[in-house]
Amino acid sequence: MITGRARAGPVVALALALLASIAAGPACAQAKRLTWAVFDAPPFTIAAGENRGAGIFDRIRSLLSATLADYAVTSVTVPFPRIVASLKTGEEWCFVGGVKTPERALFAAFSRPVAMFYPLRVVVRATDRARFGALGPLFLRDLLTQHRSLRTSMLRDRAIAPAVDALFRQHPPSQTYIRFEDAYRMLLNDRLDYLVDFSSITAYNARQIGAPDAFVGLPLAESPEPVFARVMCAGTPWGREVVARIDAVLATERPSPAYRSIVEAWAADADLPRIRAVYDAFLASD
Repeated sequence: MITGRARAGPVVALALALLASIAAGPACAQAKRLTWAVFDAPPFTIAAGENRGAGIFDRIRSLLSATLADYAVTSVTVPFPRIVASLKTGEEWCFVGGVKTPERALFAAFSRPVAMFYPLRVVVRATDRARFGALGPLFLRDLLTQHRSLRTSMLRDRAIAPAVDALFRQHPPSQTYIRFEDAYRMLLNDRLDYLVDFSSITAYNARQIGAPDAFVGLPLAESPEPVFARVMCAGTPWGREVVARIDAVLATERPSPAYRSIVEAWAADADLPRIRAVYDAFLASD
């Protein structure tokens, strides 16, 4: 004979399990996720080697992650074009280091500036300094039009500065690259004649390929203003929510000496006065 108490056991257990699954369902559905897309671009992002994680964007990403404790945070290291493509499809990704452009604003949400790219140089082999010096003031337009025989390259989907980007769109180089180190090896091995890049990127990659004194950075006559890097997230309600959270953190952190030290990390000593002279404009920029 089966008693009422015995019959109730499985029923109660089933009911409890059902209630637990109902309670857990919304929690699982509402769990917040954030994937940091990482592009190896030393010294801003350093994904390998002895300085791994010590890049400018690495340190900013760590700072922001610590304030987003309610998000399940992961990271993935991919080429930059993959980051752009994923943001266009609305994946729940964010990238520290994006430059805001009208084209990108169509598919991405952008934070306040987190760092700056500055100053911009025409990078050549040190042995070619006199050759390029003989050209007079180095206007990028002239290099791309009147001196087409001089070989250069650019990172796919990169935004450098509005005027520079416009010139590269009008007069695109015959080749592109996906890793900065590859470009500097090509320059070192006489497969390119010059690059247009920021001095800190040049200095770091020259050391990485074992040629710290192989290159010199010559002034670009257009003398572009500092370019501000931002957090770039998918332009969805999710992405805009993450950006709003990040902006609140930046409003507090950016004026601090500790944050300034992050922005100045890896800069050449000769460039520090110029970076510090524009820091107030960096703070005031939206």
